Parts: sequence; C-alpha cells; structure tokens
Amino acid sequence: MEKIAIGVDIGTTQTKAVAFREDGTVHSSAYVRYPLIQETEGMAEQDVEQIFQAVTTCIQQVVAKVHPLEISVVSFSTAMHGLIVMDENNQPLTRVITWADNRAEKYAEELRDTALGQTVYQNTGLPMHPMTPFHKIRWLKEEFPQIYEQAEKFIGMKEYVFYRLFDRYITDISTASGTGFLNIHDLSWDQIALTEMGISMDQLPVLDRPTYQLTGLKAEWSDQLGLTAKTIFVLGGADGPLSNLGLGAVAKGTATLTVGTSGALRYTVGKPQTHPQAETFCCVLDENHWVIGGATSNGAGIFDWACENLLKEVQTEARISGQNPYDAVMERVKETPAGSKGVMFHPYLLGERAPLWNAEATGSFIGLKRNHDDTLMMRAVIEGICLNLKRILTELEELGGPVKEIRATGGFADSAVFKSVMADVLGYRLSLTESVEASALGAILLGWQSLGKVLDLEAACEQVEIYEIVEPNSESTQVYQQMYPLFITTQQQLSASYHQLAKLRTDLE
Repeated sequence: MEKIAIGVDIGTTQTKAVAFREDGTVHSSAYVRYPLIQETEGMAEQDVEQIFQAVTTCIQQVVAKVHPLEISVVSFSTAMHGLIVMDENNQPLTRVITWADNRAEKYAEELRDTALGQTVYQNTGLPMHPMTPFHKIRWLKEEFPQIYEQAEKFIGMKEYVFYRLFDRYITDISTASGTGFLNIHDLSWDQIALTEMGISMDQLPVLDRPTYQLTGLKAEWSDQLGLTAKTIFVLGGADGPLSNLGLGAVAKGTATLTVGTSGALRYTVGKPQTHPQAETFCCVLDENHWVIGGATSNGAGIFDWACENLLKEVQTEARISGQNPYDAVMERVKETPAGSKGVMFHPYLLGERAPLWNAEATGSFIGLKRNHDDTLMMRAVIEGICLNLKRILTELEELGGPVKEIRATGGFADSAVFKSVMADVLGYRLSLTESVEASALGAILLGWQSLGKVLDLEAACEQVEIYEIVEPNSESTQVYQQMYPLFITTQQQLSASYHQLAKLRTDLE
C-alpha cells in the first residue's frame, strides 16, 4: 500500500498541512488562518494557543482525508524569527512575537555599526535587525524586565509544538539559524551572542539536525490526531531554506525568487558566506547546505498600496464592467514604456530588511515631473519593487557566484505583466515551478531523507517541474541596466535622511 508523508508548514498568516504521495504530488491538504495582533505601533504578535490548535487541526483533517493510507512521516517547516518566552511551569509569558515585530528597532540600531554587531553578524549570519529573537530578548530585558527575569526558556512556535506533543524542547539547526544565536560555522549556540543577551544555553532548545526523528507521541494527541505513538515525526527546517529545497534550487547556479506581500531572493551554497557590509543573510538548510539571501519587506504588497492611491478611475470602470481591477491596472502598465519616462520609485514604505536593514527607511518617487501621470507612477512602483530585488540578486552573485537560473513563485506570478517586468529588470529568465507548496515539500524531502527514501537532495530536486519560462526583453533590460546605478545612488543619498524623517514624523504625530 502507498504511504503518505505529511508536511506541516507553520506560516505567518496560516498553518497548512499537505499530504504528499510517494512521487511528490499532492494528495490533499488543509489550512487554518489566524490574525496578526497589532495593538500598538510596531507590534506584530500572534496567539500561541491559536496557532497550536491550527497545527493540530490541520494534521487531524489531513490524516482523516488520507485514511486508510499509512502515514510514513510528519515533517515540519516554520516561519523564521518568532519568539515565545516560557516560565518555569512551561507556560507562555508572551504571545508569539513574530518576525514582523519592529519594537526592538532601537536595540538593533545600537549594534548595527559596532564591532560587536559585526562579529555577531559574521558568526550568526543575521544582520542587526529587530526581526530576530536576539534583539527581541534585549528589548524585553530593557522594557519588560519582569518577563525577562521569569524566563525559563526562549523558544519559537515549532519548539512549542514539539514540547506539547513530546514534552521536549528541541529544534533543528535550520530553524535555530533564524534566532540570531546559532553559530552558522560550527552549528552550535554562539557563546558571544548568548553572553551579550545575558542568557544561558540551557534557556534555549536542544539542537539537532533537520532529519532528526521523534516517536512516542503523547497518548492524548495520538488519539486526537489519528496517529500512533510509532508515527515518525521529523524536525524539518525553516520555511526560507526549505522553500529553496522544495523549488528544486539546491544545485549551484540556481536562485529562487518568491514575491508575495513581501519578497525574497535566495541562493543555496556549500559553505557559510556572509556579506562584508552585512547586507545579506546566511541561514542553514542542513549540515551540508546554507542559504544566502535577502528578504524584502516591500514586495507585491506595495502594489496593493499603489492601487489604493493611483488609477482609481481605471479600477472603478473595471468593476462596473465586471473585470478584475488589478488586471485593468496591469493592462495600462503594459502600455507604458520601460523606465516610466524617467521617474523611479524607492519602495520602502514598510521600512526595509534586505538590502538596507533599516526599519526607518521610507518610500520615495524620484525624478517626478509634471508630465508624469499616475499610469507612469504605477509602472514606476512595479519597477521599483523589481529594482530593489535586483540589488539583492547582485549581492548574492558577488558572494555565491553567477546565477544561471531563477526559479520563481508567489502571487506576482499570476500577472503576466509583473513577471515580464521582473525578468526584464533582473536580466534573467524566470522559471515558474509547479511547486506551490514549496516549504512543505522541502520539509517532506528532509523527512524522506531521514527515512532513507531520498539519498541525495540534489537528485531529488530534479523532480520539480517547470510550467512556464519568462524570457527577458533585451531592449527593456538595457533600459533597466541604465537605471539601476541611479536607483542605487539616489537610495544611498536618501538613506542619510531616514532617521531625521522618522523623528519628524514622530514629532508631527
């Protein structure tokens, strides 16, 4: 009888459980969404119990759907950089403080240009940014000392799930590399980072490899989930590195591009590599693979903002005629020339992670003249999103070598115009893959490797199917090659004013 593998992807907005057949195709899936709690400026938290219940519900539903087929393995992917503080009674003192929470910004900025900050970056592969638990713990220590003093454990959502299911605080080196405490060179907790935050190794989960197996699921959960104590659970990894694996981008020269609300470019390499100016991250996939890259906060979500403020009449007419307003906007963009007649847009409306690592960064239209209308401004917004990703790609190539292929996925792939502009700006063909569940599939590939079903991750990646190739237009690419240096120069000039602008906004509010 065929055996089913379940990949559980604990994301920022939802948890998904995906059942995969032995040939890598999807049998069935289930998902549960949950909100982001934003009660104060900079807050981005989630309810711990709500997410745990989402995990168990998704597993339970998928197990029911695949019955009576046997479950060979359950493997996990999780969003990076989340923090939960646990007390001595193993109860949460906080919600999940997610990667999007910026309240530790002050403490990240204090370390950014220091020798200590550079050392921690070189050791851990993560730039000085408030997303990481490293800085979140400093923020708690300084502003919520009562929580810091009661802290028995500092964990993330995956570790909480495994504690509830198996009574063990354990994590994989891939997920741990998102904390800011893992030394990516020797794959152990970094003593310099621990000392700086005043915590001990005992306050963090036990480290193990991503293929580590757990059995002995607690009886209360085996009954509820429809599994047994003999069901094999595998730690898996972090969603970013696992996305590379699930997209088939492990071989040298293959990068991945994911553009949804935010965006990311990643490149798998065979050894840890960090950037001299700390503009890229380096996270762990497994003991033999590292993923360098940059995650931008300003992906296609910025297009949504532009649609709220530009080309409103076009969208209204589209709705009246029963058309998709986004499609109508993109049709207008398609008719405008590459380069938007000289107007550029810096898309940093949400601050920025890579390549700036500056939470105070702001958006800007550059070169705006009276002859520029909102159609040109809309195209400039899309080009700005793509130009920012080009900067990340340029940095990755300098570290990891030339890129030969970019495998792309995400919501932007639903738009032919967006895909075309992206290929033209980056100057590479985009290979669109069938793997919409990339992180969950990546977790399953690690699960199969743990079982001995997959012996070579590179060979396993060859099974990933490509359904579309988008070639760049050479004339448009030349335009963007001319624009790109000016995009970089103006950004660097404006960055000197980000802090003063932030202060001005605070004063005026």
